[in-house]
Amino acid sequence: MLQITDLTFAFGQHLIYDGLNATFQTGRITGIVGKNGVGKTTLFRILSSIYQNQGGNITLNGQKLDRLHLTFMPAEPYFYPFMKGKEYLQIVANNDDELTFSMQIASALDLPLNELVDNYSTGMRKKLAFAGHFALQKSIIILDEPYNGVDLESNEVIKHIIKTQSQQKIVILSSHILSTITDICDDVYYFTENRVVSRFESTQFDSLQRSIEQSMGEKLRLLDIKG
Repeated sequence: MLQITDLTFAFGQHLIYDGLNATFQTGRITGIVGKNGVGKTTLFRILSSIYQNQGGNITLNGQKLDRLHLTFMPAEPYFYPFMKGKEYLQIVANNDDELTFSMQIASALDLPLNELVDNYSTGMRKKLAFAGHFALQKSIIILDEPYNGVDLESNEVIKHIIKTQSQQKIVILSSHILSTITDICDDVYYFTENRVVSRFESTQFDSLQRSIEQSMGEKLRLLDIKG
């Protein structure tokens, strides 16, 4: 279990978290949703030690979280120039089992591994990064916008892989499209602009939809144009 307790973080005078609490269970897929700027990616960067939390505790099974226990796929993955897809997977993998699994995922996603990544589309790059990160034997897998730019069929393949291969992992993912979250997640944290964080189980996803619609109430009314 990944436990976040009383997390605080700010950029200068701009407070992002003021006592954030969240729990992520092994074998469950958890979504993070909310508008741009509410701190979704910031949380991922704190968990992966890109940013240091300024207060509170983050533990994995009761022990301080070690960065080595997780992998983080950013929304815009970086690739070295003049690298082939297969070479990327070889660099990311720590052992033969991880490499084999990553290549199986890449094959399911129809990736041309002998071509230069420089020639890949945005969606192909996202699929390659997913294949490399998800195959790692880590306790925690964090995926920031894994579906963005990916074609419909590949989205379904990615969802299937996450659903069927997450039994011993904590999977945390974000998306700007609510249905891609509710289709796959066991629970969801909804981050709002006023730093309120609400948790919804899968049986409460209708309530999550209503909460989002309520927060958008005025904007939705403006779109209700009468002819």
